[in-house]
Amino acid sequence: MAKYKVNVDGKDYEVEVENTGSGNLEVKLGNKKSTVSIEELLGSGRPQTTSKPAYQAPSNRPAPQAAPVSKPPSGKGEPIKAVMAGTVLSLKKQPGDKVSVGDVVLILEAMKMENEISSPSNGTIVDILVSPGKAINTGDTLFTIG
Repeated sequence: MAKYKVNVDGKDYEVEVENTGSGNLEVKLGNKKSTVSIEELLGSGRPQTTSKPAYQAPSNRPAPQAAPVSKPPSGKGEPIKAVMAGTVLSLKKQPGDKVSVGDVVLILEAMKMENEISSPSNGTIVDILVSPGKAINTGDTLFTIG
């Protein structure tokens, strides 16, 4: 890759250019890259394009957030699984307790933070498969709601 100093409107820039073959150049300015076709620049031949840009400016719009989905409980109970590894600190509900969406069922410590694990649906706690002090892994079933 060759380096060049370029002055644009009185400001100096260091640009790196690499011949990537097939009449294309990769131009890098800071952390931004772009592929340029020599034929396109000269106006001869048909323009060559890449299937995806080497650099895409970040959008100012926030990424869309998925809405929480409340699954209807099955006859045996809906298993609620851990989305992170950690240690169970305390249980806030017991088997037989009725819960609504958002009710805290247990507290899980992960990365030195206390995380409230809430019910994703309305129903009754059928079973709690963890106990305070128990270490759990991502994907372990914590409790079931029926």
